[in-house]
Amino acid sequence: MVSSNDYQGTWARIIGRVRDEFLRAPAEEKDWITQKLIRIGVVQRELHALFLQAQGPSTCAGCLGACCDRGRNHFTLVNLLGFLHAGQPLPHPDFKAPCPFLGSAGCMIEAALRPFNCITFNCERVEDNLSPMDRQRFYALEKELRGLYGAFDARYAGSSLRGLFIRHERLGESAFLARTSASVDSKRT
Repeated sequence: MVSSNDYQGTWARIIGRVRDEFLRAPAEEKDWITQKLIRIGVVQRELHALFLQAQGPSTCAGCLGACCDRGRNHFTLVNLLGFLHAGQPLPHPDFKAPCPFLGSAGCMIEAALRPFNCITFNCERVEDNLSPMDRQRFYALEKELRGLYGAFDARYAGSSLRGLFIRHERLGESAFLARTSASVDSKRT
């Protein structure tokens, strides 16, 4: 496991590797990534709109974001690709904090680029503020989003909902955007 002292250095190395891989990716791969990232952004904005509608920010302020206080490894390859594709600067994580992306004003990552676990989690207090129809919509969107992230997991060796640091440890020096054997086999058929 990455030592707490080395998170910043490991973060920089991961960002550099994925950025280089993304820049060198063939146009066909970039097109596939782009199509999926666009839909992910739409779905995540819709999920966030439901959170706002359910008075999520005031609910979270009441408990000081206790749920967000556990997000160290939620940032994934999909999230990093979202930033790279959009050409947006990455937030500056504080790896001494339980969630490196939780600042004094809340989450430092806009809704469209947030990790899956962060955008899809609602505590009971927030969920209770959703109407039955909105709750049903929330879970339909969550299911679609899980499938979109799963498509990345099935296609790329470096993708996992477990997060970039955990995936990095398992990959070693292998490429994050290396196609999985299952995705290569399905391409042949």
